[in-house]
Amino acid sequence: MSHQVLLDPSNSSDEDRSDESLFAIYHSTQVSCVAATRNFIGALPVELLLAIFTHLYRSSHRLTLNGETWRSDDPLASLFPYAPAAVCSMWGSVLSSVPEFWTRVVIRVDSQHTRSRDVRRYFEWSRNLHLDVIITRHRDEFEGDDKGENTKVFKATRELVRHIGRCRSICFNVMYSSSLPSILHDFHQETAPHLHTLKLKCKVDDGGSPCQKLVHWSFDAPDLRHLYLDARNFFDVCVDRNNWLKRLYNLSSLSVSRYRQLSDKGIDLYKLLKAVEESPSLDYLELKDLHFSRLRPWTTVGNISIDLMSMNLEDLSGEVFSEIIGYVDSAPISTRISRCAITTCHHSLISGGVAFHDLSADQDLMTPLAHWRGRTLSLVNCACFHDEFLQDMIDGGPHDQSFACKGVKELYLVNCTNFSPKLLQTMVLKRRKLARRSFFWRRDQETLNWTFPVVAPITLISVEGGPVLSKTDREWFDKNLGSFYWDEQVRHCPFEDSDDTDDDIHGR
Repeated sequence: MSHQVLLDPSNSSDEDRSDESLFAIYHSTQVSCVAATRNFIGALPVELLLAIFTHLYRSSHRLTLNGETWRSDDPLASLFPYAPAAVCSMWGSVLSSVPEFWTRVVIRVDSQHTRSRDVRRYFEWSRNLHLDVIITRHRDEFEGDDKGENTKVFKATRELVRHIGRCRSICFNVMYSSSLPSILHDFHQETAPHLHTLKLKCKVDDGGSPCQKLVHWSFDAPDLRHLYLDARNFFDVCVDRNNWLKRLYNLSSLSVSRYRQLSDKGIDLYKLLKAVEESPSLDYLELKDLHFSRLRPWTTVGNISIDLMSMNLEDLSGEVFSEIIGYVDSAPISTRISRCAITTCHHSLISGGVAFHDLSADQDLMTPLAHWRGRTLSLVNCACFHDEFLQDMIDGGPHDQSFACKGVKELYLVNCTNFSPKLLQTMVLKRRKLARRSFFWRRDQETLNWTFPVVAPITLISVEGGPVLSKTDREWFDKNLGSFYWDEQVRHCPFEDSDDTDDDIHGR
């Protein structure tokens, strides 16, 4: 049986019927391998092993809009092909003979770090196929101190660069910013024609010596679509004359993160925004955990205008948050705001959907939302969603013409308990009555839409981890809303960065 036949879907009909039994054989072998003799493991025919491994290879993939990719939810401990390759030398030898199995290269740089010899083997076994490379730590090893991380990442980067021409995606997920590679120097004069995703992520900004800029720096990645950089790398290659973003014509998402105040000097907010503005095709922008030294322009920068489809802002001061909102001219489909100081914001949000995460009780939601006209409002772990906010949503002024959040139709609440269900009911009822009096009809081909010049009715409410709801109130919401869900069980939402949902491997 050839390897090509095993990996050809057109020849999989007979094999698929036996997938479950093959999968069971493999797992029974795993469970009992400690007690089983080496003879039993070695007695499995190569053809059967190849069939089992091919099934595991397929089950480690998922379909996306961009085609088939490796699954991102597999824990490091059972990751294919590394876990079965460690069972015995014969299994490792069989696995190493199929290049497709090794197109995801995972390199650990924690206490159980991958040896340099093994890293070279992984790249060799993939032959000349395209690669997804992940350099990471186990989830439990992002605390404490690891003075050797820099050296381990350096060795992995050196090997990676030798094969960068074959890489489709590269992700670094390490503890310290000083451990990350320098795009300016490590990737200088390299060409990555197949690279669509580059992520340089760290948990802590520990500074590091600044790099000397290169006048004629170049890194050619014409198909790059997703770029996640720490702030130091971003300013090395994307600010002033070096602005790499202007040459990334297919870039759709950008993240800049991690710059803490190690001295009196922070980074320049307006240089960052100007660089972002010069990106020719950007749809998504994420800014998180950044310290800025200049929050007011020395010269006129009013000509900065950033058009986006969605935006994510995390751990930013109030002045920074307000300035960024002011320079986004388009109406993003969605904006997510986490642990930002919103009370000092002097610009109103213009997104169609807004999600707030982890806001304390002293924050005032009305500051950015008073004149907001979006449709969907989501709040997760927000103690500042309380009865005073609901009262503001009920009060339309002397003539019911100045409602806050007048366009809201959908309300999602997770772990918000500081409000009264009765007052929420009152808000829904009043806005619905006013909307019925003043809606305009507009027929658009086959779809019937409504325009509400005064205030829109609430049509959907979803509550997870909310206050106790009486049976009578539950029946009222069920009857008067198009969609309703209420669960009083508090949802467990541990603090995680937004990029914990990215397509990376997380150690578990």
